[in-house]
Amino acid sequence: MKKLLVIAAAILSFSAVNAQVAYLGYQNVTSKSKAGNTTVSKANNGFFIGGAMNFEIADALGIQPGLEVNYFGRTEKDALLGDTKYSSWGIKIPVDVNYGFELADGFNLSVYAGPSIYVGLSKNGKNGNTTYDYYGDDISRFGLGLGMGAWCDIKDVVRVKLGYDLGLLNRAQDKDNFNYKESGFAISVGYLF
Repeated sequence: MKKLLVIAAAILSFSAVNAQVAYLGYQNVTSKSKAGNTTVSKANNGFFIGGAMNFEIADALGIQPGLEVNYFGRTEKDALLGDTKYSSWGIKIPVDVNYGFELADGFNLSVYAGPSIYVGLSKNGKNGNTTYDYYGDDISRFGLGLGMGAWCDIKDVVRVKLGYDLGLLNRAQDKDNFNYKESGFAISVGYLF
């Protein structure tokens, strides 16, 4: 796992150096699993750090690819089994089509939508000395989502962004008996340069 984190940090560093905006944010990711008639949703909190560059297609219309390193997790308490800590690290590649306009002098608003690809680096559950790896037999490392939201650029220096990413792909390995998707709300603050 350490090698994967080093690779992700190197990719992110390269992206941030060549980016138009570097950002840090909070995310609340809901993992939803369904087996038969039973559906279970779990809320996970975490953070992400990333960079992106906007390319203008036409007046006020652009496309903005990005690269993010994501972390989220939760702790489940059980009186008999003890606490189980879940954690997930991954890389997200959003490609947002955006339309922007000026709200007031120094305040520009953009709305966006577009696909995002998620590549999981690690997804673990730990209870005492026992660690469970959920990638492989249970869940696929690869996910596909549809992101949407808005951002506001303030004085061409600070960007505040709100968004939602809807999980589209069933990531369960046993697709006949199980369905697993992740969707999430995010807020970030970025520095434009």
